[in-house]
Amino acid sequence: MRWLLRVSALTGAACVLWSVVAALTVLDNPLTLAIAVAGPLPSWLVGVFAWRLVPPHPVARQALAVGVLFAMLTAVAFLAAAAGNAFDFVQLPRIWRVLIGGIAAVLVVTAVRLVGLLPDGRYRFAYEKAVLRALWLVVPFALVLTFAGGPLPVSPIPLGMWLLVLGPVLLAARYFLLPRAQRRLLRWLLGMAVLVGTAVLAPLVLASRLVPGSTGQLAPILVLLATVAVPVALAVAAFRYRMLGVEVRRSTRYRLLWLLIALWYLGVVAGLSLAASRFLSLWPAMLVTVAAALAVLPIRARLSRAASLRVFGRRPSSYELLVHLGGTLEQAFDLPALADQLAGGLREALDLRWARVRLQPPEQSVVATAGEPPPSATARLEAALRHGGDRLGLIECGPKTEGEFTAADEELVTTLARQSALAVHNVGLSAELLARLDQIERQAGELEASRARIVHAQSSERRRIQRRLHDGIQQELIVLLTTLGLARDQLRRDPGHVDPALDAAQEALCRVIDEVREAAHRIHPAELTDQGLAAAVESRARRMPIPVAVDADPEVRAARFAVDLEETAYFIVSEALANVLKHARATQVTMRLSLEAGELCLEIRDNGCGFPSDSTDGSGLAGLRDRADTVGGRLTIVSLPDSGTTVRAQLPVRESEPVPGWIP
Repeated sequence: MRWLLRVSALTGAACVLWSVVAALTVLDNPLTLAIAVAGPLPSWLVGVFAWRLVPPHPVARQALAVGVLFAMLTAVAFLAAAAGNAFDFVQLPRIWRVLIGGIAAVLVVTAVRLVGLLPDGRYRFAYEKAVLRALWLVVPFALVLTFAGGPLPVSPIPLGMWLLVLGPVLLAARYFLLPRAQRRLLRWLLGMAVLVGTAVLAPLVLASRLVPGSTGQLAPILVLLATVAVPVALAVAAFRYRMLGVEVRRSTRYRLLWLLIALWYLGVVAGLSLAASRFLSLWPAMLVTVAAALAVLPIRARLSRAASLRVFGRRPSSYELLVHLGGTLEQAFDLPALADQLAGGLREALDLRWARVRLQPPEQSVVATAGEPPPSATARLEAALRHGGDRLGLIECGPKTEGEFTAADEELVTTLARQSALAVHNVGLSAELLARLDQIERQAGELEASRARIVHAQSSERRRIQRRLHDGIQQELIVLLTTLGLARDQLRRDPGHVDPALDAAQEALCRVIDEVREAAHRIHPAELTDQGLAAAVESRARRMPIPVAVDADPEVRAARFAVDLEETAYFIVSEALANVLKHARATQVTMRLSLEAGELCLEIRDNGCGFPSDSTDGSGLAGLRDRADTVGGRLTIVSLPDSGTTVRAQLPVRESEPVPGWIP
């Protein structure tokens, strides 16, 4: 079946070509070229287009049949006229009359069937099958009548052209018999029935009623208009209402419009040339032909631009696209929006089937696509986005809707790639700047909170020292003063019994000395000043009520650090040990002191109860972080329930020196 349709399409093409050649060379009638170009050619083109678009669709096959039959009818009529019988049907030999009559009858029946069964080409109601099958009786009737020498019943004006009105009538009846829901979706069918009916009926009425007796010259023109109505209506239904069930690509619509405009241009020029050749000699006729071609050319250009605008809409020029996207790139702060605008602008400007933009800055990756590329599609044109040697993305252009890429297209894509690379780089810088600003604001807030906590801690420490001096050392001094007073009184009364009082005074004085030494140690331990960090930490560990193991690297033992660094490290260790005693319920603590990559690392690990990792913001732990922050260090706390706690501090070493004359 497929090969038969191909042979039919090629037969129609050969018939159209023969009709045009015969009209230009053999026949001496000004209407022949117009009939050949404007008659069978549109029907054949619409039929072939529908068949190539949707081969199995019944409407497409019927449209192809109408186009081929119309082309065959015109070719046979021109062949008979070229044989010396002009266009006088009565004077034609019997074989020509039968052949033309049979083809014309089949053409009319096929055209009525095509229009009456829209939009699916299938029977829906019983009366349609009865009427359309009965209509085939016209074919044998025409063959018998023409064989007997009678007039052609389906020739212009008599019965044949009036039968074409049956198609719109059947279509209108089908529309009104459809369910209401389908009528709302197929409302355009009624408009098409009115259009075809008016286009067919109006010329017939004008030819038979308004100009009676003089239809010999007017009838072919009016009938020509009527025959063009069917393919035009089919094309409108296929393009606008998707009658064939597929979306016709814009490029295909533009090509068809361009072809119609080109045929119109050739017809006008050929008609003027033929008219000039009948009244002028060769050279003047040639000058008239050239002048006509040049005069009509601007109109053809305007029609082509109007067709492009109607099909594709207004497309920005390359300069307009660069200006528009350049302004967008200058204010680009959002990479996804930038990628979408680039892809959409390129697809619209270059008429691409699809365009894809990949942006790959260091922090994120963005992909935007305009159109729908096939899964295995490859780009026809690519341009990398580079800035300073770094690849920041890629622009991929799919095939154009029509034509190939030109040098101007490649230059446009390359220019946009350079501008886009700069915009992506600027977006990265802006994002980095915003991140830095956020970090600075966060650090400023943390610094302010840390300072407030440090001030509060210093105030608390001063109050603690004041309470210790008042409640501890001062009371011991009062006890010592009282004991010395008692010893003096005892010395006056009984010098032999003064020793117990002096012993009590000595014991009180020792307690005062211990209290003063402990207070001084809490303010700044003497071991830290005299022997260094490792010795001070070991001294603090020995005073713990639980076993504490200290592992200090030789580099730490042999080095003296800046005063603030040693104090910070010592008090981090002291507070960590105090937290172990208060909260951990541990039985053992391990400490390690080391130098790693220019940092003093402290690690305090216990085997206590631990705590959840999301609750590391207590006041004690915040104090540890504040102490680490004062010297630019970092504090890490790792703890899990029933798994102990590890406190790790990393403090940058700004200054260290060996202790002169001191051997650890």
